[in-house]
Amino acid sequence: MVSLLDELARPFEHIDADAARAVLAEHWGLAGGELTRLDTERDDTFRAALVFGGTVLPNTSFCVIKVAHPADAPGVIDLQLSAMEHARRTDPGIPIQRVVPTRDGTLSAVAGGRVGRVLTWIDGDLMQGAPRSPALHRDAGRMLGRLNRALSDFDHPAADRELAWDLARFPELLPAASDPLHVEVLERFAAETAPALATLPRQVVHNDAHPGNLLVDSDRLAAILDFGDIVRTARVCDLAVSLAYLVPEHPRPWPDVDAFAEGFESVVPLLPEERALLPMLMAARTLTRTLAYLALQRTDNGDLGEFAARNDRKLRLILNQGE
Repeated sequence: MVSLLDELARPFEHIDADAARAVLAEHWGLAGGELTRLDTERDDTFRAALVFGGTVLPNTSFCVIKVAHPADAPGVIDLQLSAMEHARRTDPGIPIQRVVPTRDGTLSAVAGGRVGRVLTWIDGDLMQGAPRSPALHRDAGRMLGRLNRALSDFDHPAADRELAWDLARFPELLPAASDPLHVEVLERFAAETAPALATLPRQVVHNDAHPGNLLVDSDRLAAILDFGDIVRTARVCDLAVSLAYLVPEHPRPWPDVDAFAEGFESVVPLLPEERALLPMLMAARTLTRTLAYLALQRTDNGDLGEFAARNDRKLRLILNQGE
């Protein structure tokens, strides 16, 4: 798994807006006006204003073009796009982007050895910077529950891929840990949580519905973004990932955490055995973030040392059941 953490940090040469515009024109037959780079960790992503007859149309005519990291195999990209299409067909009310087919009718195209795909644009504000309320988190949890349910019968050859963000593989991170608290959590997970997790329902899950991947409009969820970490794992991991990001830096009560969980379980009621593992799974995701960002030697949240310290404070709160 250390090699998987190293894989997260593998550098690559970014393409510019002109190159993305050329991919958009060649494979989708779309003329892009102004292209704005969007901040993503794994690939080159742009918002493109589509041009028809020399006129840039309003916001409804934006699209998103994503050109994958060179190490991302076409099968993994197809997993993401096929899951989005399956969820949209199964439950059309789930707020996710639509995949725009190429001129040949395929979901993606290879350009310069990298896989490109185009998605529809959805207006909204990222949850991480928007005013929050229990009502909003309850709606977000409910929508993730609907997505989880929609993917419950989805299958794909790439679904069982090796992924550093798969909580079922968390014990494999042990060689990357040196802090005594981190080692203790990893060893406890391996001894107690992993055997229990292996007996619980498994399916393909989104696996990354954190506030930076959720668009909101007032007290309503506008979209669930970014299927890049999709994988087949224990069903309950889908909820645990989201809850880990909502834990504040103070003891309970945690109204946002509770509301999100209530919303999810209103659609996907968990087994008692799944619910019992939520704290350790939330702790695992919190620690995975720390180890991954240390491997990347970067953070979008200020100083890397403070990011790790803040995550450790949350880790202790989760392990102590919020007390």
